[in-house]
Amino acid sequence: MEYGIPEDLIEEVRLRTDIVEIISEYLPLQRKGKNYLGLCPFHTEKTPSFTVTPEKQIFYCFGCHTGGNVFSFLMKRENWTFIETVRHLAQRSGVSLPERELSAGERKKRERRRRWEEIHEWTAAYFQEVLLEKAEGEAGRNYLLSRGLDEQAMRAFRLGYAPARWDGLVKTLSARGVSSSEMVEAGLGLETDHSGVQGVRVYDRFRNRVIFSILDSGQRVIAFGGRVLDDSLPKYLNSPETEFFSKGHHLYGMNRAHQGIRERGYALLVEGYMDVIAMQKAGYANAVASLGTALTKDQAKLLRRYTTKVMIGYDADAAGVQASLRAGEILRNAGFSVYILSWPDAKDPDEFVRKQGSEKIRQVIDAARTFIEFKYSILSGDSVPHTIPEKAELIAKLAPDIIKVVSPVEREGYERFLSLELGLTLEAVQSEILRQEQKKPKNGRENENSRLGQDISVKNRDNIIRYVQPEPVVPMGIYRAEMVLLRLMLEYPPFVSRFEKLLTAQAFKVMEHQEIYRRLKSGDSLSQADLPENIQGKLAAIMVDEIELTHPEQLFEDSVRRLKAGQTEEDIAELQERLIMLEKSGDLAGAMVLLREIGERLRRGE
Repeated sequence: MEYGIPEDLIEEVRLRTDIVEIISEYLPLQRKGKNYLGLCPFHTEKTPSFTVTPEKQIFYCFGCHTGGNVFSFLMKRENWTFIETVRHLAQRSGVSLPERELSAGERKKRERRRRWEEIHEWTAAYFQEVLLEKAEGEAGRNYLLSRGLDEQAMRAFRLGYAPARWDGLVKTLSARGVSSSEMVEAGLGLETDHSGVQGVRVYDRFRNRVIFSILDSGQRVIAFGGRVLDDSLPKYLNSPETEFFSKGHHLYGMNRAHQGIRERGYALLVEGYMDVIAMQKAGYANAVASLGTALTKDQAKLLRRYTTKVMIGYDADAAGVQASLRAGEILRNAGFSVYILSWPDAKDPDEFVRKQGSEKIRQVIDAARTFIEFKYSILSGDSVPHTIPEKAELIAKLAPDIIKVVSPVEREGYERFLSLELGLTLEAVQSEILRQEQKKPKNGRENENSRLGQDISVKNRDNIIRYVQPEPVVPMGIYRAEMVLLRLMLEYPPFVSRFEKLLTAQAFKVMEHQEIYRRLKSGDSLSQADLPENIQGKLAAIMVDEIELTHPEQLFEDSVRRLKAGQTEEDIAELQERLIMLEKSGDLAGAMVLLREIGERLRRGE
């Protein structure tokens, strides 16, 4: 049986729960007027910006723009699922939850997953027992001790050892009733199509390797990575793709790092398992690594749930440099601020920590270069280009990255950086970058002032793919009008149908605002914590905003008028672009017709 929780019961649980009481168990709150203030538990700050509003049962941080209700707070803080959170609060508030029976297909998949998790847990326990308690594990113990890991660390990171046997794990799992087909399906056993090695048909995938258990955010073992102790190949062997595991969707160390990323405000992306362990042991719990592959877009989306800033600390060799460039491109395209770390006199973070100590890591972090500075150093090599064509080519190669910079101040900083490095005027550099920007098709252009560049949304933690792409800049007047309209619709539902008669969802230029309006229009609930995090944060921001609602009718009319005026400005701008194209093509007659239309629209105020 599995709980199916009706929406009305979820709302009852929420109404019976005092958000101030719940959050006060995690951090001190001080009353200030109608609200409570405290230090945000999701990022590091010295001045309280975390606000709890008991009247509306919501929280919002003006520092990192995280917000939501009591469900979303516990999900973020405890790393619980939505259902786990509702169950916890229901039990606490005395609300009885009904049960519904799963369909046959749901039951079968649920049972398969539980069995898969059970087998992986037994396997992790076997590997660790061999490492710490068996004579066969001595080689693994000695290796890890030589890398600076004591028994406590081996247990904490669930490390293990696969002995140099063909059937050590197979026999252990068989004794627990695991069939050969289950071992093969889970990626723990390999099957021969004859009598096999030493007479067995299924044998251990992992042999004579130190084992790194890979855990998900729920602390469940989902896969393994194995490292050889000599020079044999492959150096690393990872669990294969299965129904319940895809390495491109997970990051090693995230089971411990998710809270550390929120607290430090950035993720530390390193290359290997030992790098993650070294950095986390050194106090940097925000360290993660991809699972034996280059960083993927899905892994970037996973990071996006927790932060919009990533520091890449890959190996210092040529392969590491190329991997940093590839990962940086993926992260930049996903809207992250990206920095690159260098490890002085060390090939990787693990070696750096062992040689120089954890206290030196702070110096490395402080000396981080931006991705554009790093890319410039790689493209320019050991010397600055001397010829004009070489300088122009270098600017053209960096222009796509500079165009994506959302802050006008930061963008000009990069332009000035290139001006000084290349011995060109600032105007020349800016003109060349603008020329490169204008080459891009209009529908594919990423405006220099993107949605992510506004402080109103820079740190919301999107986890839905459609919100990852940057959106056009929204003038503050339009933004405020959208905020007011949504607040009115939330406080006075009849305004939803009134707005529907006047404008469409596309009138909202902020994508989160569009989604909130669509949900209000369709009657979908906005109280559940399984909403995307960016929607939760935006809702909280709207509700805590000090909007004077004394004259709602006038506010509604003024705000609708402002959105309509914004649409008119956009329409005229498009007509002006068409006018320029007609003039360039020599179609003067068509240009005159379009010019008259623009003049008429301006006269009518349309």
